[in-house]
Amino acid sequence: MAKRFPFPGLPNGWYVVATSGEVPRGRLIRRRYFDRELIVFRSESGEARVADAHCPHMGAHLGRVGKVHGDGVRCGFHGFQYDGQGRCVATSYDGPPPAGARLRLWECREQNGLLLVWFDLLGRAPDWTVPVLDDEKWSPMAWHRFDIPTHPQETTENSVDFGHFTQIHGFVDGSITREVQSDGPLLTTSYRVFRELGVPGLPRWKVKVEYDVAVWGLGYSQVDIEIPTFRLHLRAWVLPISRDEENIDLVIGISVKKNIGPFWPLARKIGHNILCGEVGQDLDVWTYKEYLEKPALAKGDGPVAFYRNYVKQFYATPHDVAETADSGEASRMAEAPPPLP
Repeated sequence: MAKRFPFPGLPNGWYVVATSGEVPRGRLIRRRYFDRELIVFRSESGEARVADAHCPHMGAHLGRVGKVHGDGVRCGFHGFQYDGQGRCVATSYDGPPPAGARLRLWECREQNGLLLVWFDLLGRAPDWTVPVLDDEKWSPMAWHRFDIPTHPQETTENSVDFGHFTQIHGFVDGSITREVQSDGPLLTTSYRVFRELGVPGLPRWKVKVEYDVAVWGLGYSQVDIEIPTFRLHLRAWVLPISRDEENIDLVIGISVKKNIGPFWPLARKIGHNILCGEVGQDLDVWTYKEYLEKPALAKGDGPVAFYRNYVKQFYATPHDVAETADSGEASRMAEAPPPLP
């Protein structure tokens, strides 16, 4: 059966595997991302970690029979215990733990209420980061997870597909206010649209909405939104992560600046409902569209061609694969990152 998307494997980058609130102290949850089984857990001391799901002793699924133990995990199959670096430090038997029993941990960072992991198809270490935001004056994030049969490149392309804003989302009088630019893994652009509001049967009025977009690879997009009429400042996150090459989880989050006093919870709820509603409007497109490598682009589409050139940097090329093989690391291809030291 032919692949739906012609992309060369899964794209490298930082991806959100969970929100901080999903993993309280001492909890362990299951995830299936990058076509493999993972566990996400928070140690008893409060450190968040991501690891391969199967115990390196005899393969039990730690998401099913494992529990947080101290700074690591204990497997319920034979009682093997792994510390916060993935080393086996104890078994249920007499004698030392086997040297080969080591749980593979992923490069993980927690910031702004999100747990991010680094994925690289060839197992290379990260060479860029997603910036930490100053969120002191901002509300906690409200979020929702969508299950969509698509690819991160497709959902992230919406950030620059200017033409669909009026047709799918009903905005009017849109314009690009800052041309798209890229600097390594960062892509930025800004645009302005108007949304018509009013009561049926009465004259409608247009509300200006300003969008400032920052895209860090294919797993992390942040959009600052300003609605001057209502003195509203919002931050939206669009966070796709591949379960496999044709299916993603899409986490949508929103936060609101607390400059509107006690009204911020209501503003966040309204903004969250609108954002989720807009994603809902895109679902049929993402689910059923065919990816065209050479689309017949028109002037009003926005910088789609620029974006498609930008995303090429996140895929392993044949040259990358050859270099990895030449360095004696071919066995790491399509595997999780190496254990942390």
